[in-house]
Amino acid sequence: MRAPIRRYTDDNNTLKVETFYHIIAEPEGKPWSFSLHDHDDLLEISLVVAGKADFECDRVRYTLVPGDLVVKNAGVLHSEVSSPTDGFEQYCLGISGVHADGMPPNTLVPEGISPVMSTGNAFEYLRSMTAYLYEISSDNSIKSSDLTRQAIENELSLINMMIMNAVEVSDQTSHSQLVSDVLDYVDDHVYEVMSLDSLAKQFFVSTYHLAHKFKDEVGCTVNQYVLNRKLGKAQERLVFSTDSIKQIAADCGYTNLQYFYSVFKKHTGNTPAEMRHYYNQILAPSI
Repeated sequence: MRAPIRRYTDDNNTLKVETFYHIIAEPEGKPWSFSLHDHDDLLEISLVVAGKADFECDRVRYTLVPGDLVVKNAGVLHSEVSSPTDGFEQYCLGISGVHADGMPPNTLVPEGISPVMSTGNAFEYLRSMTAYLYEISSDNSIKSSDLTRQAIENELSLINMMIMNAVEVSDQTSHSQLVSDVLDYVDDHVYEVMSLDSLAKQFFVSTYHLAHKFKDEVGCTVNQYVLNRKLGKAQERLVFSTDSIKQIAADCGYTNLQYFYSVFKKHTGNTPAEMRHYYNQILAPSI
């Protein structure tokens, strides 16, 4: 007896393409980066076509190369920085309404399994299918058709087969209880004003002890991590919302808009307006 076809949507067929970007950073050109952020209500799938990028997901670091498939579950923090010499190209698909058996909504990768997988012999098929889906996104009647939904489900089925053969995440993610608690606190209070001093007081430790322990385990200072999370939240809202830049800056703790522009430009290579314009340009036309 043949096994039933696995479904990745519910009975109401809520599977939906929410965002779809074709990101290209030319070699020796301006690097592309996106600081730590997450997506509460969608699953994001990236297919690396060319170049290299440093990728962090759920506090584990990876190097992305052509042929890699990256599956970012809803609510999982991740960041990317393209190689300044090799450039970077990827398709980035955001889907909602994903319901895999035994998993939370918009989740495919089980806990403890690497979100980065080599597509191997399936790369050319996935690249062709992803490029096709990107192109037809300009036509709403095709994008919302049963055929397109089935194409997405087929891609998810192939990805699930890769996940079944994926490697476990190494134990490099282990942090001391203090550092783990500080990371969680910063992630949960990203809109609040925080510093090394305030966090040391929050956790009843000396600034010296926290500064050195955090840097040793995370690889950056406490203040750098706080800044990275705030910039990630700002980038997320610039791309995925219509909130004004002034409002985004204020929510991230920047009352001086000019200073926010300066900090943003220094760390991302673009002004907030430039980043928003860029993503509007590369978004599949009808999404």
